[in-house]
Amino acid sequence: MKHPLFVSALVTLCIASMARADQNHITVYNQDLGLVKQIRTVDIKKNALPLRFTDVAAKIIPTSVHLRCLSDNRAFRVLEQNFEYDLASSDKILQKMIDHPIDVVRDNGELVRGVLLNKQSSSLVLKTADGIKILPFNDKTTIHMRALPEGLMTRPTLIWQLAGVRGRPEKIEVSYLTTGMNWHAEYVGVLNEKADRINLDAWVSVNNHCGATFKDAHLKLVAGEVHRVQPKRPQRPMAMAERQAMASPADQGFQQRAFFEYHIYELPRPTTLKDNQIKQIALFNPVNVKSERKFFYNAMRDPKKVEVRVVFINKEKVGLGIPLPAGVFRIYQQDQDNLEFIGEDRIDHTPRNEKVKITVGKAFDLRGKRKIVRTKKVSNRSERTTVEITLRNNKEKDAVSIIVEEPLYYRHWEIENSTMEYTKKDAYNIEFHVSVKAGGKATLRYTLLYWW
Repeated sequence: MKHPLFVSALVTLCIASMARADQNHITVYNQDLGLVKQIRTVDIKKNALPLRFTDVAAKIIPTSVHLRCLSDNRAFRVLEQNFEYDLASSDKILQKMIDHPIDVVRDNGELVRGVLLNKQSSSLVLKTADGIKILPFNDKTTIHMRALPEGLMTRPTLIWQLAGVRGRPEKIEVSYLTTGMNWHAEYVGVLNEKADRINLDAWVSVNNHCGATFKDAHLKLVAGEVHRVQPKRPQRPMAMAERQAMASPADQGFQQRAFFEYHIYELPRPTTLKDNQIKQIALFNPVNVKSERKFFYNAMRDPKKVEVRVVFINKEKVGLGIPLPAGVFRIYQQDQDNLEFIGEDRIDHTPRNEKVKITVGKAFDLRGKRKIVRTKKVSNRSERTTVEITLRNNKEKDAVSIIVEEPLYYRHWEIENSTMEYTKKDAYNIEFHVSVKAGGKATLRYTLLYWW
C-alpha cells in the first residue's frame, strides 16, 4: 500500500559541491564484479563542504573507493569518506519524523497538525494542540512535512571531508569496485551441409544490476580468473528484480589485447549501461572457419552413446585466431529451406592456436559398449586388466571414425597389448581411433598393467 508523502523543502545537499560524471569508464569482469572510474569537474568551495558525489552504484564496495585530483594532486587532502545509502522511502521518512511536526490530511479532507509520536502499520499517533490523537493511516491519507529527515538520501552518495581546499574548480577522478556487474560471451555457429565449415558470430552480454546507470561509458571487458578475497562469513545477497533490455549490435566489435595474465576486450565507441539491463554487443565481425565433425566414445560419461562434437582450431589461418572468452556456443545447420538448432555447449576461455570442441549431442546411429573381460592381481601392488570395447555403426552409407577416450586412474601403467594403436594424451588419458564401416561394428581390446 502506497501513501502520498509531500516534502515541501528538502534538506540542503550542498548543491555547489555536487557533480555529475563528465566521463564514465567501466571495466566489467566475468565474476560479478565491475570497476567504475568517473571523472568530474567540480567547483569545490570551502564553505560548501563536505564534497558529495551522487549517482554511484548501490552495490559499491565502499572500502575500494579512491579519490584523486587530476588537475593538481596537492589541491586537497582527504580526511574522511562515507558512503550514504539509507535511501528515502515512505516508511523510513515517517520513522525519522517521530518527534517532528507534520500535517495530515485525512480521507474526508480534515487537516490535522501536530508532532508525530508514533507510526504503526494502520495508524498515526499525533500530539496536537487539542491533545493526543490516533488517526487511521491508509492509502487515502496525505502527509505534508517541511523537510526531508536528516540522514536520508534520495540517491546513493559518497561524501568526503576535505582539507587544504583551494576553493576553485578541480577535475577529480573517483574509482571504486562494485558487485552486480557481469558479462559473458554468446556464440552462434552455422554449419554448412558437409560440416567442414562453420560461419561464426559472437556476442557479448553485459548484465548491469549494480544500482546505477552509466551514460556514454567507455566499456572494457576482462576475460580471465581474477583472484578475490572471499568474506569470512557468507553474506545474504540483496534481492533485486531485473528487467531485460536488448541493445542493437554495433557495426564495429571489440578490440582485443593482452593485459597482465588476462585479456581485455575494449569497445571503441561509448555505450550506455542502464541499471537492470542486459546489453548485447557484437564481439567481432562474422567469420567463416574450417571445422570438423567428430565422434567420441567415453564410457565414463555415457556407457552406450557416442558424442558428436564440432571441432575447429582457433588459428588465424583458418579465419579466426583471437582469444575467445568463455561462453555458450550454439550450433545450427541448414535443412532444406530452414535453419535448425542441433546443439549447444559451454566453452572455457580459449587462447589462440587451441582446439575448440563443442559437444552438440549424441549420435542417433552410433552405439558403444565397454566391458572388463578379465582382471588378475599380479602382486600386492599391481593388477592386470583386459578391456573390450565394441562400437556399432547403424548408418546405411557412411563409414565413421570414432575416437575412444579411456581415462586411466593410476599414474603408473603400461599397455601390454592392444588390437589397435593408441595415443597417450597425458599421464591419465589415452585415445584410440576406431574406424567402423556403415552397417558394421568394430571391436577394440587392450590389456592394461598398472601398479601403485
